[in-house]
Amino acid sequence: MNINSFKELAKRHQIKFREDVLKVGYDGTGAILKDEDAQQGLIFFDGFKIYEYALTKYPHFKLKQGLYSNLLRSEHIPFNFFVPLSKNLEYARAVLNKFMGGGAINIITEIKIDHAPDPAKALQDNTSFDVYIEYRHTSGALGIVGIEVKYTERENRLIKKSKEAQELNNPESVYNKLTDKIGIYRKEILQELKKDEYSELWKNQLLGESMTRKNHPESRYEHFTSIILYPEGNDHFRELIPKYQSFLKPGQESSFKGITYEDFIEEAKIHTDDRDFIKWLQYLENRYIVTNQ
Repeated sequence: MNINSFKELAKRHQIKFREDVLKVGYDGTGAILKDEDAQQGLIFFDGFKIYEYALTKYPHFKLKQGLYSNLLRSEHIPFNFFVPLSKNLEYARAVLNKFMGGGAINIITEIKIDHAPDPAKALQDNTSFDVYIEYRHTSGALGIVGIEVKYTERENRLIKKSKEAQELNNPESVYNKLTDKIGIYRKEILQELKKDEYSELWKNQLLGESMTRKNHPESRYEHFTSIILYPEGNDHFRELIPKYQSFLKPGQESSFKGITYEDFIEEAKIHTDDRDFIKWLQYLENRYIVTNQ
């Protein structure tokens, strides 16, 4: 399934969800909620106070209209996947440990959605984590997981001669100096990181690494793991992730992982018999898992 056919299938899937489950109309295209429905929080799972969490973070609807109304994009999905996990951190630990080397997390201390660290202490820009997880490693050291959530999206295309494009290609920029400093990439592929396909993955990983002792010896954080969470049908990320992993030096491969929605949901099912969580997981499956049917 290529990305274009996946996007078309996902669009039909979300329109069907809007018609059959939400039973509301649309604005412009079939996958956009009308303002009055979007402002009721219909894009979010009805439970775990997810909508309230989103409103606390983004109370001004017009500034974040896509978050509340676009069924086809990923802005709202971190809220639906991770606010429920934030309500039970032991459950979150059990689920995530499956993907963290079989038990690296001893305890999760915090989960935040759409979290931007202090730019002055990170990448000096607006790069943020879709999901930020702070944890204590089984070794006793503190660690961070940064999760980027995708749905139908592809890579971010840089505008030639834009400030961002110039900075990514400037040897003296924070991105390139930090890349040299942390030393996790194979030197012969450094130019590849600046291409449209990889630049977002590169910046996401640099954001987390900028917060660790590799960059600041006085930092509290020893470990960082960058994760892309995406649906299996999104061929773009399924193919891109192993290519990006190959850019990492031997021994650094575990610092970047790809997890499919399907694998995440299946693992989450294993670790709960709670009625509310089971209802949530069924919602995630019905809402986001796209088939060829």
